[in-house]
Amino acid sequence: MLHRRALLPILGLTTVGVPALAMADVPLRPPVGDVLLTVSGAITVTNGDGVARLDRAQLMAWGPAQLRTTTPWTDGFVTFAGVLGVRLLTELGCTGSRLRCTALNDYSVDIPVDELRNYPVLFALSQDGNELSLRDRGPIWVVYPWSQHPTLDDRLHRQRSIWQLTSIVVG
Repeated sequence: MLHRRALLPILGLTTVGVPALAMADVPLRPPVGDVLLTVSGAITVTNGDGVARLDRAQLMAWGPAQLRTTTPWTDGFVTFAGVLGVRLLTELGCTGSRLRCTALNDYSVDIPVDELRNYPVLFALSQDGNELSLRDRGPIWVVYPWSQHPTLDDRLHRQRSIWQLTSIVVG
């Protein structure tokens, strides 16, 4: 049986300098830069008041993972970098079964935790080496590995590919 890390290149994913997974008893440091993502709900690792407020450096420290894929909204193959959904769940000690994800424009969608455990879904912060801006669906865009898993290229997963993500409530 292949180790999960050995599967990453096969799936079109890479990681660079991945540190050991977080320990639930180690508190999360406060953000230094602008808060890009706020996670609350059924998590055990926070940096205050039961909430994890995360800046770019914190998120990228949990990766960086890369995903080379096509999307319904881009031309050809593009390379995204960010943190794998499963890594985000692990680092925050997620104990829930779904993520209620909300974007800057109040669009929200539920993503099952099992989906992030079964597929290398990326919480992307950059595309082709450029940080995602609001204009580019950033600062965080949930990107599915459509090229590696064509069965995910359906209406449901397109709806779950939320961009301008600002908050997650784990339930």
